[in-house]
Formats: sequence, C-alpha cells, structure tokens
Amino acid sequence: MTLHHLLIPVLPDRPVTYPISRQIQRSYPVGRQSFSRACKGKETTLTISTEEPLPSEIQANIITAMNSGKDNEWEKIPFERIDDLTLICKIIPKHAGLHSFRAEFSLDNGATWFRDNVPDAWLLVDPPQVDGLRLYTLIPNVSGTIAEWKSDLIRIRDMGFNAVHLLPLTTQDASESPYAARDLFDIDLGYLEKDSPPNGLAQLESFIEEARNLNIQLVFDLVLNHVGVNSKMSEQAPDWIVPDQNQKDGFQRARYWANDGWHYWNDLILINYEHPSDVIRKEIWAYMIDYALFWAKYANHTGGFVRFDNLHSSNPDFIEVLTKTLHSKYPNVGVLAEYFADETTLLHAGPKWGLNFNLATPWDYKFVPQLRTYLNYIHRVSKHIRYFMPVTSHDSGTPAQEFGSITSTIPRYVAAALLGTGATGIIQGVEFGVLERINFIGRKSKMNFPVEPMFASFIRQVNTILANYPAFRHGDNCIFVDNGHHAIIAAFRQNTVKQLFGFLVVCNFDISASHHISIDLTPILKTDEPIPYCELLSDKTDVFATPRLELDLSPCSAQVLMLSKYN
Repeated sequence: MTLHHLLIPVLPDRPVTYPISRQIQRSYPVGRQSFSRACKGKETTLTISTEEPLPSEIQANIITAMNSGKDNEWEKIPFERIDDLTLICKIIPKHAGLHSFRAEFSLDNGATWFRDNVPDAWLLVDPPQVDGLRLYTLIPNVSGTIAEWKSDLIRIRDMGFNAVHLLPLTTQDASESPYAARDLFDIDLGYLEKDSPPNGLAQLESFIEEARNLNIQLVFDLVLNHVGVNSKMSEQAPDWIVPDQNQKDGFQRARYWANDGWHYWNDLILINYEHPSDVIRKEIWAYMIDYALFWAKYANHTGGFVRFDNLHSSNPDFIEVLTKTLHSKYPNVGVLAEYFADETTLLHAGPKWGLNFNLATPWDYKFVPQLRTYLNYIHRVSKHIRYFMPVTSHDSGTPAQEFGSITSTIPRYVAAALLGTGATGIIQGVEFGVLERINFIGRKSKMNFPVEPMFASFIRQVNTILANYPAFRHGDNCIFVDNGHHAIIAAFRQNTVKQLFGFLVVCNFDISASHHISIDLTPILKTDEPIPYCELLSDKTDVFATPRLELDLSPCSAQVLMLSKYN
C-alpha cells in the first residue's frame, strides 16, 4: 500500500496592515481579559483616534452581534468621523450578556475593507437594574410572616430603596439557619400566615406580585455549595454528598476561614460536584441548575437579581455551566456574587460567568487611610469589575459594632453610596440604629423596632441623591482631594451637566472629635471665581468666595456639596 500524506492546510493571507496609522488609540480595551462594561438600553460610545490626520476617504464600522436577533447574526454599525483625528460610534446595547466586536476600515468608500489588527474587543452588557442599585436586606427570621413583609415593602421603598434582598427562604434544617436548607424547593413554615393558603410558594408568589407592583426588584439568595445535615438530599441521595470517613454520618462538613484558622459549620454538608461517577455527577448538576432556575424565575418577574452565596468556594466548572444556562433562560436577571478573590481572578470570572456585581467589604477597613485606598481600588477597576458596596453585611457587625458608634452610620453610608460606583445598601436594623447585628439563625418572633427609625430620613436623602445624580453611579470621575487627612475623606465627583462643576463629598469618620480641612479645587475647576453651592443633605445654599475651601466637620458627619457655575 502506498503511503500518502494528509492535505497540507492553507494559512490565511492576512498580514498585519496599518490602513490608518501605526498609532491608534481606542477608547475600549481589546482581548477577552480586558473586557469593558455597558448597560442595556444606555448609550455607550466607542472612539478611535490617531495622532496624524485620517485619510480623507476613510470609512469604519463596528462588527458585532450584540444587537442582533435570535439568530445572533453579525451586523455593521458605522463610525462617524467628527474631526481629522477622531472616529466615534454610538451604540445602545439591546441584549444583556457578553458580546464581542471588532473594527474594520475602508480607504476606498467601501470597495475593500481592512480588519483592525488587534484582537476582538469584549463588552459585558449589564441588565438595566444594575445602574443605581439601592438594596435593602430583609432578615426573614425576625420579620414575621410573608404577609407582614408586604407592609415592610412600602416602608423600604419610602427610604429610597429599589431592591430587597431576601436571605434564603427554603425550609430550614434543625440548626434553623436559612443557609442550612432541608428542602431547596419549599418555603420554611415559620414564614407562613396560618389563615392564608397552606401552600408556601403561593404565599410567596403573592408577596412577589406586591413587590412587582411597587417596582421593587427582589434578590433571591442561592446556596449552591451545601445543604443541611438532615436535608432531603442527604436522606434520599446520600451519594450526592462529599464523603468524610471521620464523621459518624460519613458526610463532609462545610468550613470557613477565620483569623485563627479553619472552622467547620457542623450543620452544613458539602454537595459533591466532583463525584467520580459521570451519571451521578450529571444528576447533581442538573438538580442544582433546576434549583437556581426555580428561584431565578421569581427574580426575573421583578426585574431583579440572584445572589451567589460563597461563590469563591463553588465548583468553577459547575458555575460555568450554571451561569451559561441562567443567562440563556433569564438574560435580564442580574447576578450579585459573594466572591472574594484577587483582581486577576475577578477579571477572568467576570466575563466568563457574567457577574454583574461583586460584594465589596468596606466594613473591613476601619481606618480612613485604608478605606481611602480601598475606594481608590474600587474606582481603578470600575471599567471592568463592578462592586456592590453596602455599609455592612448581614454577616458583619452593625455600624456601631464595626466602627464604635451608632452615629458612624452617617459618614459610612455616605461613603458607601456616594464615594463608590453607585450600588449600595443596608441591612435591616441599620435604619433603627440597632447596636448589635441581628442574628438571622433561629426562628424568632417578629422583632420590635422603634416607631421612629433613627436614620430613615437620612438614608432617604442619600438614596435620593444617588438616584437623581448620575455622577455618583460610575467610576471614572472620582478625585480625592483630602491630602491624606487622617480622619476625613473628601472627593470631587466630576459631572457632565454644563451648569454644574460637580459634587464635593466630605466625611468625618472620627466618632469623638471635630476636624478642619482645607481643600483647594482650583486645579480641578480651573477657575478662581466664587462658587455657588447647595449642601444636599441640609438644602443649605450659599457661595464660596473662591475654590479654596475651609470646612469644619463635627464628629461622624458628612457634607455633599453640589457646586454650580454662574451663568
């Protein structure tokens, strides 16, 4: 038999060309790891510029499928030439999700085209509810029945929140922790109204409809890594649990890291996503995907989110399949991730899994220098990584516990809401000035709070500012002007409205002492004229004689100054 070689493949004839210039500046990063962000329904602008004049006959397009229909067909969106050096393309994304695009150029009125000689660019389009998320976390175990939660919705909305995060509502195991589920598809009996329909899901669906009627998005907590020790899963499918010969029941416990090492949650057993049997592993993955979709449907009905609990401990291969399925089924459901990882990992996982928000942890930064550094980080990565930054979390202490005073709620919430990138929130109890964290483990009677919430009016003011002024809802416009003050953080938020210079946010985090600060805004405002202002928390209006300001702040106080221009 005569031996014949295989056909030799042909290389594409695509040498590097420079149809415009060797020096091209793009407003967008290229390559999958350098993805950028946009929001569904909001205009995003892509710019290409050169250092030398553009050819007179140039045409250019963005080629993408981000606005195509179900067939995912590529389409061309033209650039507009606005001067000799600049091309601009304005796109309003129609579909949430991760989309690629590339530029192409023609120098002969479209007869021939050159592809941009860089890798494709990637754009993660967030659903619209990502812009300006103001999230209130409701603790179900201390809030009575589902019927009583309905009246809480009006109170929460009136404080300026547009979303409510519910800790897991599933049937609790013996430990009575919402994160130790006995049944992943049913409502805990402790939340049900006795005189209402006995079906817990029917009662919950009535609550969901009420939230939707009030334009409140709901966030459903997904616990993917573990279930309760006595769960239906452990009883009916014990081979789905990670084995541990050192445990009497043979089930491995979930664990967590603290300052003194690893500790075990003895009420939580790990789901075995890496089961050696292909058949059983597929069963586990399919069941847990169904669990996520079950609750995501409710989130979708209110234009809300799902929250991935403890995502950094999840099986990454399963999460990749889950998120792909989730985004395919419910593309407009946002994903809020409790995902503590380094920046490189976040840049990899963000586009891969379609994470709309990562949980920020400002309560870990007790002192001003460290908090300022953290806020700088939030802004530095904001083009790629979006953070949800509540003042504290349901796992942390209250502002009083974390920072030493109830009144620390004032500067800490202003910082979380107005010095971040626009997504913030509180945990139930913060508005009432509770001294200690509400214990969410154990079925309890409805907690009695003061009739007049201590901070409700203040929180409403801050939330209104956040909602009304887009300058606080993105991350490329924050300039710290406090000169490293040890107790005060001050930052100027640049604004695009012609009548305004922008906003100056100043917070004194000292719980016992007043402080003075000198701030020179001349280099930023590029004027030495008087500056009219309105302090938005007090509605006080006045005029600064010059952009060189002298401010005095009492303990645990904040000022939000809107700086105007004279006509």
